[in-house]
Amino acid sequence: MKHFFLISLAVLMLTSCGNKNQFTISGEVKPSTDGKIILFGFKEGQPVPVDTADIKKGKFTFTGETEIPQLRLMSIQGKDNYIAQIFIEPGKIDMTIHPDSFETNIIKGSKSQDIFQKYIDEMVSLSKKEGEMKSRFGQAQSTGNEEEMKSIQFEYQTMMENSKLFSRNFIKEYSASPVAAYVYLMNFIQEAQYEELDSILKVFEPIKASEFVAAIQERADVMKAFSKGAQSPDFTLNGPDGKPFTLSTLKGKYVLIDFWASWCQPCMIEMPNVIDLYKNYKEKGFEIVGISLDREKEAWLKTIQIPGLNWIHVWDMEGTTPGEVANKFGVTGIPHTILLDKEGKILEVNIRGEALKAKLAELMK
Repeated sequence: MKHFFLISLAVLMLTSCGNKNQFTISGEVKPSTDGKIILFGFKEGQPVPVDTADIKKGKFTFTGETEIPQLRLMSIQGKDNYIAQIFIEPGKIDMTIHPDSFETNIIKGSKSQDIFQKYIDEMVSLSKKEGEMKSRFGQAQSTGNEEEMKSIQFEYQTMMENSKLFSRNFIKEYSASPVAAYVYLMNFIQEAQYEELDSILKVFEPIKASEFVAAIQERADVMKAFSKGAQSPDFTLNGPDGKPFTLSTLKGKYVLIDFWASWCQPCMIEMPNVIDLYKNYKEKGFEIVGISLDREKEAWLKTIQIPGLNWIHVWDMEGTTPGEVANKFGVTGIPHTILLDKEGKILEVNIRGEALKAKLAELMK
């Protein structure tokens, strides 16, 4: 009897240890439906199916194991849209899904989801305000009220800055949660320089097993080659006339490499500022290399006819490997700028607007 008790206890302990990372999702779809529901994970940033469950009379169950909270998406088989997003973690999770009203889904039992919901609520509020501003701007535009249009634009810019501040504070407050790493990845990764990425990775050290921290680390590894003081890679691309241009031919000049496209609204908004800077400094040893990521060559050729865009223009979307130079420079979004010194070493990354103006004034003294 004693031996049987010890064996039973050992089995119980093993079973408990084996289940410590187990999660169970008990869900209900309203209105009730039958079919299959698909659970998606992520691979290289893209959703991939990881599990499927039957929906019977509106109800379904997923079980599995995870050591750290992970973001998952859900969709009903045969439908094109995602119906839910959820941070899964060990334990029992209950959810009620409304496929036609994503925002009204109810998820209980996941502390990570509770944290994520705080962020979602703020973004939903922001989206509503943005919609109201667009409506007001349209009305002002239709009546030619330029003063009101400028006022709304300023209001919008202020709101977006406050949104960034909210996200930064959210990340700081919940830095021990993978949710914070996800929020950082979605909001700040594209414009972050290596120094910032290195710093945030130290903050996320306790959750380095998170897939989101791994993605930030991967980006940091790429950006390290483009941190301040690093030598810029050389490249050769064709200009509008089909003749090749090579970056290294500009040694001896300060060079702004500008990745852009005619369809990129922030790029086009920045153009007047760049035109003014080029006029002021082109005779003082400053050059610009505009690298277009336009999908259509005709759109690129038409846009560079705008008066004042007199700098060097090349196209990175032709040949067998479109975007090759952008990939070489670790570009994940545009506008993306890199300022080089006279030896081709990197001075600044993603510098523009008033910061670029001040930097050039300092260099061209």
